[in-house]
Amino acid sequence: MSHIRMTLRNPDELYEDIEHDVMIAVKKVNEKSIVLAYRSEGSLVKVITLYYTTKLDRLVKAKTVRRAWRKIK
Repeated sequence: MSHIRMTLRNPDELYEDIEHDVMIAVKKVNEKSIVLAYRSEGSLVKVITLYYTTKLDRLVKAKTVRRAWRKIK
């Protein structure tokens, strides 16, 4: 299964990006984490962006402290 499908179907963490009206799914893969921004449009899922990071904790802290992201899962 691709990293994209794996992240969408079973994210380790899930956030709502309030600033951009998208969902953020996070999945740990090896030493890195996948951060995937997407929007559901009916039965379709539109991937906005996808990137790998080794600094997930720093990113999540920055986004949640300024209330840009709200944790769902």
